[in-house]
Amino acid sequence: MASFLAKINAEKQDVVTNYYENLSKAEDNREKEKKAAISIQTTFRMYLILTLFKTTKRAVRNIERIWKGFKVRRLFLKLMREEKRRMQMVFFNAMATIIQKIFRGYYVRKYKHDFYARKTYLSKVVLKNEEVRDKLEEFRRTSEEEEEKRKEEIARLELTKVASNVHHLCSTKAIPGVFNSPYVSNEMKPQIFNVGVETHLKTTFKSNYKWKAPNKKKINYFKQTLTNHY
Repeated sequence: MASFLAKINAEKQDVVTNYYENLSKAEDNREKEKKAAISIQTTFRMYLILTLFKTTKRAVRNIERIWKGFKVRRLFLKLMREEKRRMQMVFFNAMATIIQKIFRGYYVRKYKHDFYARKTYLSKVVLKNEEVRDKLEEFRRTSEEEEEKRKEEIARLELTKVASNVHHLCSTKAIPGVFNSPYVSNEMKPQIFNVGVETHLKTTFKSNYKWKAPNKKKINYFKQTLTNHY
């Protein structure tokens, strides 16, 4: 028992001695450990800050990327809508122009310059022209016939007037007239109005001078005239 207590006291003394030695060592290493702790804390805090910075930077970049993508997509969609609207307006204007052109052509052809009505009108004009031409042709022919008849009538009157003064040129039973030569065939003898001149003279003479027997008064008148003359 005594040895055990002695051993405990000895070990107790060793523990105390070790404790104070450790305290002395700890005091000696305080600054070093403090600096080490500060260095560790600085490094760890730097690590945390760098990690947070990198995380924040990554997040900022993602946010910027997403935001820029969103803005670009929104701008692109806006430009696409504007371009689509512009193309639609161009298309609508072109189609409106075609529709207006077709409708105006239809309206003009139907109500202003109707092709079928104009064709019908021209057909009627052609028929009317033919009718007028026929009437004018008939009028011309009638006028020419009347003019020919008038000229022929005037010519006949002139012929009658002339023939009444040249009845001495007619043929007699003894002597043939100037226009009734026996040496000329009937086809070669002179004709007027498809009738021989000789016939005209005889007809005119017979119609204008119908012979009457002289009465006593005319006989005495001719006798007196002859007596005075000779």
